[in-house]
Amino acid sequence: MKIRKAEKKDLKDIGKLMLKEFSKFPFNERVKLDAILKSLKYYYYDAEIYVAVDKKICGVLVFQIELWWEGKVIIVQDLAIKKEFQNKKIGKELMNFLERFAKKNNIKKIHFETNKKSSSISFYKKLGYKIKKDRIIMEKNGD
Repeated sequence: MKIRKAEKKDLKDIGKLMLKEFSKFPFNERVKLDAILKSLKYYYYDAEIYVAVDKKICGVLVFQIELWWEGKVIIVQDLAIKKEFQNKKIGKELMNFLERFAKKNNIKKIHFETNKKSSSISFYKKLGYKIKKDRIIMEKNGD
């Protein structure tokens, strides 16, 4: 398995992977491939997209670098692994890659959100990530 920066020609395969994996419980996303591709095209130019490849793309990591008061912070937008490649340490390798990227670029914090019912919480805890007790996510629809 190899991790590399995504190429523009990869976006459709990445979109299909994300569509399939994020349509499952607990995320239950109900979007069309076109919406995912639109988002990926934005991230392709304004963020970082890396893929795990084992002959074909088997995982994807999308993140942005933002400047917060305390310095640069990585915001993980998406991490998805194809079902048949889950539990084979590919997610761990992508997160280890991200941590090395952060260290190399003098970024002190990695931040992300996940569904509170996601099985990935135990995965992230094993990697040393902690649930922030002082944060609440709030949102409002722009109807």
